[in-house]
Amino acid sequence: MSRFNFHDHLLRRDHTLHGGILFGIDGHNIELQGRATKVLRSPKPAGECVTLTGMPRVPAREALTRISGAFSKLNIPKSPVEILVNLAPASLEKDGAWLDLPLAVLILQVAGLLPDLPEDQEDRFAMFGEVGIHGELRRVTGALSLAFETRPGQSLIVPSGNEKECALILAKPGHEGSGVYPADTLEEVLEFFRGRSKLRNALREPIRFEPVIDRAVDFGKIRGQQTAKRAAVIAAAGGHNLLLVGPPGEGKSLLASAIPGILPKLRESEMVELTRIYSAVGQLGDDGNAVTRRPIRNVHHSVSMPALIGGGSGVPRPGEITLAHRGVLFLDELPEFSRRSLESLRQPLESGVVQITRVHASLEFPSEFTLVAAMNPCPCGYAGSERCTCEPKEIDKYQQKISGPLLDRIDMQVAMRPLTTDERFAPTKSGESKRIRSHVQAARDLQAERFADTDISCNAAIPGGAVADYCEFDGEGFDEYKCVLGRSNVTTRTADRLARVARTIADLASHNRIAASDVTEAECLMLKFGRT
Repeated sequence: MSRFNFHDHLLRRDHTLHGGILFGIDGHNIELQGRATKVLRSPKPAGECVTLTGMPRVPAREALTRISGAFSKLNIPKSPVEILVNLAPASLEKDGAWLDLPLAVLILQVAGLLPDLPEDQEDRFAMFGEVGIHGELRRVTGALSLAFETRPGQSLIVPSGNEKECALILAKPGHEGSGVYPADTLEEVLEFFRGRSKLRNALREPIRFEPVIDRAVDFGKIRGQQTAKRAAVIAAAGGHNLLLVGPPGEGKSLLASAIPGILPKLRESEMVELTRIYSAVGQLGDDGNAVTRRPIRNVHHSVSMPALIGGGSGVPRPGEITLAHRGVLFLDELPEFSRRSLESLRQPLESGVVQITRVHASLEFPSEFTLVAAMNPCPCGYAGSERCTCEPKEIDKYQQKISGPLLDRIDMQVAMRPLTTDERFAPTKSGESKRIRSHVQAARDLQAERFADTDISCNAAIPGGAVADYCEFDGEGFDEYKCVLGRSNVTTRTADRLARVARTIADLASHNRIAASDVTEAECLMLKFGRT
């Protein structure tokens, strides 16, 4: 074929590859459409001869510079044609480096420097990955979300390190015929397309996941604080939020760090859900592992509101409350958090999701977590003892930093006292968390049966208007409930909280109906602190 005819052939060809991008925590399929638009008098590097359309943002446009560097390193000839690449759908902003790999392959195919796949196999592969200027392929975030979007029978070509996440999805029934093909370099992928070598299929190899989250502290390591520990068990059993109030150094943080260990073990679907979230923010480690344990997020009081609930410039990202999904969000030194950040928690605490709205995007992130907060009773931390140096006005001002509406969403507010000498040196036990978890799981099983035909996940999530439907008292229990409400200045929301906590205590005791003792204990755990 003459040079003129060869170029004429290039101008008539249409080329298509499939990739994906991450938007929030959701993956989206992207179709890369390429066409040669003009024969060049002298060949040019990819960065100078390719025009991108379809709303690519700056990081996506920079891919052309990275790809040019890689082509130069691999001694790939320059393109003899100008190339137009459309990233469809054009209505979705394209950010990040996910499209580097398919863009590099497409450019070479349009330029006639790489064979196309057979027409009947064009949809067989999708690919994503960052291309380095030395030709290496680098892991990208959100691989699990991108794998969710693959069609039955479609395979993925990914950078090494992303294959474990993808295998979580493509190894499942419904994806027969799929494969996950990891590669270390761009050259390996190009040799595969040239038919000179094969890529290994990670689905044919055993894949072992290491846990991303450390094991929780065993409950047996916590000395004393029996009331607070009982409150923690109730919080785990019913999904209730908990506020621990006490002097510094008496175990508030230690108790909070032990709560994930007594929560029910994650179901497989929950592991995938959490791994997807942690993948989207790049917190699966270098080997692309999985979230196999309940998370706890220990958030410092200097955190900004976007970092706490999600947001940021450009496409909104998940915040700490989404990373705490299905687990525990621990806020130490609660009054030191900004009022704006704390008030932003009110809606997620009610609904279990957080909605982030921007001019160009509106996203919803899951945030069904147990809030465990801790605070000192006063600025110096020793209110009620001779060591306290605070004036009454200072104590009141300090406690007023926590708004009434936020306290109304914290089901239990428990005072912790200094340990005695005997308690400090008491022997510890091992295996307590496992024993307690079995009781918590039994209570959760009762709730699963109770709410089987509803969207309610646990006792703490019972809507205000449905409390009477699910919190059934026996005769003495109802009399005690009315008595507590009669002698306490409580809001309707707090009355509902009392019923929900009592319902969980009854579940832990295997009571079909709430007894008077359940109500009494609930009252003791709720009215220790705050404007209830």
